[in-house]
Amino acid sequence: MVFSSARARQFDAQFERLRRAFSRCLSGEAGIVLVEGAVGCGKTYTLEAVTAHAAKAGALVLKAYGTSADRAPLGTLRQLLDSPRLPKATADHLREALDQGALDAAQPRETPGGDPAGVTPPHIQGAREFRAALYELASREPVVICVDELQLVDAESLQYLLYLATRSHSAKLLMVFAQATDSDQKDAVFNTELLRQPNFQRLRLERLSWEETAHLLTTRLGLPDSADVAYSWYEVSGGNPLLLRAVIDDYRTAGAPPRHGRAVEPVVGDMFVQAVLTCVYRSGHTVSRLAEGIAVLGASASPELLGRLLRIGSAGTRRGVAALDAAGLVGGLAFRHPYVEAAVLEDMDPEVRLDMNRRAAVLLHQGGGATLAVARHLLAAQAADEPWAVPLLRDAAQQALAEDDAKLAVACLELAYAACQDGELRAGIRIGTAGIMWRLNPSASERMLEEPLAALCADRLPASHIGRLIELLLAHGRIEEARGAIGRLNAVMSNAGPTWMAQFRMTARWAQDSGAPDRGPGAAARQGEDGGASRTPLRSRRPSSLSTITAAFSGFFGRGGSEESPVAAAEKVLEVSPLTDATFEPIVNSVNALVYAGRPDKAAPWCDSLMEEAERRRAPGWRAIFASIRAEIALRQGNLVESAAYATTALDIVPGSDGSVFIGGPLASQILAYTAMGKYDAAARQLSRPVPEALFKSIYGLGYTRARGRYYLATNRINAALGEFLMAGRLAQLWELDQPALLPWRSDAAEAWLELGDREKAANLVSEQLARNGAGDSRVRGVSLRLLAAAGDIDNRSRLLGQAVEELQCSGDRLELARALDDLGRTLRGFGELGRADAITGRAWRMAKECGAEELCDRIRLDSGLEARDPRPVVRPVSGPLGPKPAVPPSLGTKLSESEARVAALAVDGYTNREIAASLFITISTVEQHLTRVYRKLNIRSRQQLPTALRAQVDEIA
Repeated sequence: MVFSSARARQFDAQFERLRRAFSRCLSGEAGIVLVEGAVGCGKTYTLEAVTAHAAKAGALVLKAYGTSADRAPLGTLRQLLDSPRLPKATADHLREALDQGALDAAQPRETPGGDPAGVTPPHIQGAREFRAALYELASREPVVICVDELQLVDAESLQYLLYLATRSHSAKLLMVFAQATDSDQKDAVFNTELLRQPNFQRLRLERLSWEETAHLLTTRLGLPDSADVAYSWYEVSGGNPLLLRAVIDDYRTAGAPPRHGRAVEPVVGDMFVQAVLTCVYRSGHTVSRLAEGIAVLGASASPELLGRLLRIGSAGTRRGVAALDAAGLVGGLAFRHPYVEAAVLEDMDPEVRLDMNRRAAVLLHQGGGATLAVARHLLAAQAADEPWAVPLLRDAAQQALAEDDAKLAVACLELAYAACQDGELRAGIRIGTAGIMWRLNPSASERMLEEPLAALCADRLPASHIGRLIELLLAHGRIEEARGAIGRLNAVMSNAGPTWMAQFRMTARWAQDSGAPDRGPGAAARQGEDGGASRTPLRSRRPSSLSTITAAFSGFFGRGGSEESPVAAAEKVLEVSPLTDATFEPIVNSVNALVYAGRPDKAAPWCDSLMEEAERRRAPGWRAIFASIRAEIALRQGNLVESAAYATTALDIVPGSDGSVFIGGPLASQILAYTAMGKYDAAARQLSRPVPEALFKSIYGLGYTRARGRYYLATNRINAALGEFLMAGRLAQLWELDQPALLPWRSDAAEAWLELGDREKAANLVSEQLARNGAGDSRVRGVSLRLLAAAGDIDNRSRLLGQAVEELQCSGDRLELARALDDLGRTLRGFGELGRADAITGRAWRMAKECGAEELCDRIRLDSGLEARDPRPVVRPVSGPLGPKPAVPPSLGTKLSESEARVAALAVDGYTNREIAASLFITISTVEQHLTRVYRKLNIRSRQQLPTALRAQVDEIA
């Protein structure tokens, strides 16, 4: 059967009833059938199936359909005359009857004394003639009249059809009508009169069930006949056959291949959207308005609120919602799929949508609705002219932040700012928005400060907001403007000295070590000469008298007599502070405190965790900040490829960052990483990116200037490099940020002076840096000692380089350690200690290779004469019960135990105590004890004096 095979199994019984009604028609018994169902549930398809069946049996089929576009009197019935099989004489007779009826319809009506069947006296003559013509036709052949969209048929046509239906019992005539369920346009008289007829029957078409949906998917897509497979398709379509067919067409259009045995997700596309709109607007004016109201109200929708919003009575609201539910468009008072709601909203008249949202906001506020719900309607209405709107939007912004919806919070504050008339409040809203925007885009947050800055310069910014503006300026690294703002604040607040700033949160990405440093894992107390650089005693100190900005860019303030180390203090903050807007700045500052206190190994996992949380919390701006810090951490650990990748991530996250000073941070890391890798073209491309002039008045400008200097130095533009380093140093001193852990500009400049041949100036700068660093960052100290060795005489070089290696081993910077090992290897080669030099140089090469520093690898290979392959020295191992072990000359082996020899052999190759412990699976303390005994037995004082005969094959032992 055409109908049942093409559609679903539920139609079989209904079609059988229609077939029997047609069979009775053939035997001379007239019939009336009313097919009802929601929009899209198959009414039209049912009529088409009936007409096809009747035409095949030889019946004359006359078809018409109602439409709201043509409500001319008797316009629907005139469509019956369009059938090509209708005899001309009958068509002329019917046309005359309809013309007479149209003339009668134009006359004033007198309802009293009307026909009991609903036909008014002026229409009776035309209706009789219309019936007579059809009866005469039905006496010759079966006639089937099908009228679709009955609820939209004009009133005069309904009167004629009703007259025909109530007076046609013995004729070969079948009348089939199709009508939408729960339509508010149905003619109550017509439907009631049909119920009184003995030859009348009603057929109800329902939506598809899960099982029927699965059957249809099997028929159309070849999917397994399973309710599990059909679940998502049913949820989207609501079981509405029209919507389901549209989803299937969208799925086919998308070209998604069916996956047998697995759930196949539906594809929602243009066909589905158009089908939804068709269902909505074919349901009638009231139902379509209710659909629009549900789309506008969203989760706030209720029958009462819908009625008040649309000014529809409760009965009409219930009936309309029932129609939408019957069509499978809604479940309760919510659309089944977000695309349905979006399609309805998009199709609404813009002015109607704005007005409906505005009235929804008012109604919700009057009814005590949720703050965020009211705010969303104000945003959709693009208006906040009610007196309560601005305070409500500010409250909504705080609630949105609590739900990690920073975009909504910013939108609320932007609308509040546009609607607010109070100047002081407007300034506070704008600055508050800039603070929240940091979550989303640091560059956009920075641009939002231009307006309050202009107001500050014009003396129009209220003093109550200057403090927060200073915080944000410092957070964005805009030092010069922060200095100016502090000056203006001091001018308007006589009691606002530098200490007044201590109440502000520490908002910058830069930090300094202001207390006793944590020397890192494996660090031991070291004694002896340091080449003229004196170590200052450990102490805690507070910011200097005029160092408000320095204090804000420190990892923490001095803590007086507290014995807590800076690292411990920073970790405590990180452990107890959840990531929120209020704690973001201290958290960033604490991570930086770990970085600049020489503990990037501790900062890295915190940074990774915070990046993941920021992504989970929908805060790309925060993630960009942490990615930028992570790039610097990787750089300080010698992980060049990783550093460049994190910097790229930070830049990619933030759109439009070229106009922001924030770009200087990740750009500096990229330039430094590419330069150290020897990828000078890539570094040059980053240097060619436009940067704002304000960058060089910000803290980020220091790092960017230094990175540019390092690039110049690597590409033999020595004087240009020296100028960059000195300029960065002058700015650091001007801003009271001259801390080597933050900006080691002196060692950079010393390298340039060494290239220019001025060893004295280089030595002076490095000595000054060592003095300022004191017992601080081991990385700074290690680099400084390496350069001091290069600037000093040959006699002290080996000792200074040994100290540099120890410091850099503690710092965790493998790239700087590789450089120091390379210098030490060359120095030993000059002294004729070729074996030990080769071992140390080989280790330097491997370490540089691991860091990605190809340029350094090439230089090491060329300077040492090693082969291009992995240049590691080879010494034949001797097998033992614990695996391979170093070959120890008999003269030394008699003095050292097996364990001592193994430890000493690795020490000769430049391995740190930690690395030796890891290689031999012993503790660091055991390594130190073994080395102490080795020194005593061999009558030496340090590992630099270990004989090269102890050299081992590193890979075999490790």
